[in-house]
Amino acid sequence: MEDQGFAVSEKERQRLLAVNMAAARFFRRELLRANSGWPLEYLRARGAESVLTINTDWKVGYAPNSWTRLADHLCGEGISHATMVKAGLVEWAASGEAVDRHRDKLMLVARDHLLSPVGFVGISEDGHASSVTPVSAIHRPSNVVVGVEEQRDLFVRGAVPVIVEHPIDAIAVTNLSRANGGLWVGIPVGEDGLSTAQARIVRRHSRTDKVIVVMSGDSVARRRAAGCVVDLAFFFDRVRVVELTTGFAEVLMREGASDALHELLSGSRSLITYKLNGSDRGPLQVEDLDPPDRRPGLA
Repeated sequence: MEDQGFAVSEKERQRLLAVNMAAARFFRRELLRANSGWPLEYLRARGAESVLTINTDWKVGYAPNSWTRLADHLCGEGISHATMVKAGLVEWAASGEAVDRHRDKLMLVARDHLLSPVGFVGISEDGHASSVTPVSAIHRPSNVVVGVEEQRDLFVRGAVPVIVEHPIDAIAVTNLSRANGGLWVGIPVGEDGLSTAQARIVRRHSRTDKVIVVMSGDSVARRRAAGCVVDLAFFFDRVRVVELTTGFAEVLMREGASDALHELLSGSRSLITYKLNGSDRGPLQVEDLDPPDRRPGLA
């Protein structure tokens, strides 16, 4: 583990990892037990209802809108409030009570370079996804990834990493991949973009020298995606880019889009092609990354 300004023994590290796994099981149980509410509506509306099944790749959970349900559950498993606080799962209220830090969010496990469960990424009702675990002895947002552990079998078979911003888009990539022989793995990087450490983790588990970056959303999101290619180019020999004006999950839900997206990912253009397209205007611009043969129905 890199020095992050915290001192932690291996025994303490294992204790914090164990409490994170206990929390992940709790969140998962809460989601699977639900029979109504915005989390179910949100997932179904975005074609991600597969996560509500037992055998899904993505063990998405839900942090209930409660002050102490997680804390009470973990206490019942013999975990101290002090350990929960160190793991970033609860915090001390002004009253001195230990209260849940995460409330009313879909939750995904974030893992370090060893794929150990060191934190969580949360999705709120408005769809905003972000790291919700504070910096700690075992967690730093720029040093963790989501989705590698969930798709290790695809990585082993040589699937190509597809870098997207939102976890729902990563799930959509996985669903498309499973329906097409396991060609890709969806990796969400969030609104902070991809760090060098995260690019290294993805490369470490990849059996291919190819990676695809999906550019979608507004101009700000596209610039973030364009920034990913710089770090990826240090680790992958073949960096490819595809462009969508909306999120991958939204496109996949359109009638007939599955085949079109399969073709788009299979025929993704090389990064150098995009650079050459805009070379006469100086530094790389987001608009330079638009492929000249954009297909109707994907824009």
